[in-house]
Amino acid sequence: MASSIFLASPILLVILFHLLLETGPTSCFATNPTEKPPPDLRLTLTRVNLAKSFPKNQFTPSSMSETNAAEITSPTQASNDLYVTKLAIGTPPVIFSAVVDTGSDLIWTKCDSSSRFYDSSKSKSFYKSEESCVSFGCIQEYADGESIKVSMGGEKLIIGGVSSNITFACGTPNDKKSFNKNNGVVGMGRGKLSLVSQLNINVFSYCLASRSHKSEQSILLTGSNTKIAMTNVQSTPLLKQGNKSYYYIALEGISVGKTKLGVSTSDFAIKTDGTGGMIIDSGSTFTYLEKDIINMIENELMKQTKVNMSKDENPPYEGLNRYFNSPSDVNWDIPKLVFHFSGANWEMRRENYIYEKNGKSYLAFIDNDNDPEKMSIFGNMQQQNMMVLYDLVKNSLSFKPEICSRL
Repeated sequence: MASSIFLASPILLVILFHLLLETGPTSCFATNPTEKPPPDLRLTLTRVNLAKSFPKNQFTPSSMSETNAAEITSPTQASNDLYVTKLAIGTPPVIFSAVVDTGSDLIWTKCDSSSRFYDSSKSKSFYKSEESCVSFGCIQEYADGESIKVSMGGEKLIIGGVSSNITFACGTPNDKKSFNKNNGVVGMGRGKLSLVSQLNINVFSYCLASRSHKSEQSILLTGSNTKIAMTNVQSTPLLKQGNKSYYYIALEGISVGKTKLGVSTSDFAIKTDGTGGMIIDSGSTFTYLEKDIINMIENELMKQTKVNMSKDENPPYEGLNRYFNSPSDVNWDIPKLVFHFSGANWEMRRENYIYEKNGKSYLAFIDNDNDPEKMSIFGNMQQQNMMVLYDLVKNSLSFKPEICSRL
């Protein structure tokens, strides 16, 4: 998600604070229909250095969780071009929907004294960290003049039948904007505040059903509940360079149909200063690549399909502005798109890289020119109907094609 494209290693993410102030269908929260939506959550979030906000002993899983190697089975569902799961927090528990986000760390929910949202003052299990509030700042201000009051603390969390004490964040926008049904994020990144770290999870997987059928369920699994059949499985290393919160993967090439494009490993390599590289991110709607690489994909697709592309001056999402000159309800042959990762090939069909909206077929890639770090992002649209397994002991990412709604 779910983070800003602006990186600052080794900074941890405070996610969704800025998102609360944004609008659009990819936001977790209420929208103003007159404003242009952001391309996805990744472009609307703010980073701060939380490492200085909590004492080291608060980062250890043993002090933050009652559960070792948590066994979680949690249904997820497409919502506003993201994938959400149900969680309960507090005593008595309050149920809310949270975006499943491997691109950030923090577990976050909106706090409010109204009955619609979690109210920490009414929870018997909430513990507020005054030290972190002083270090981090109880009021977070933004360039547009908006601000949010935030609290960091400990609380009881229930997800997929597992109950545990965790460190999380909650906040209230000072302008009291309304919100929709998705009221938070569960960070699944590699950082110390993520659900993965706090619950000592070494292996987890998910299978994201097609977003075109919003009633279809996906699934999130952890621990020994994580199973992946041994047939047709491919694996690629999870790299440890770059920002420590992210899951980096080595993209070595791209093919359109049987044609391999003129890109190389160096185009996606993590630079010595920590910039560049590619991460896999379930909380980012689309995939981000350098503009020149997107142009190569476009040109080869037009060559093979015999269908030209045009620029939309009023795109559904900022940056998603290239579409094929063929109505979305017309069937036309489109080749497979293959991302060649180190030791593995990820094949994408039409649903994985053609975004159908307003009767148009958009190429579901956005250029990362606005990112000074030039990081590439492998988003959730490209991961639809693929079982994806993260093994943090072996530092590997495994995947296989699957009809996720049937699991």
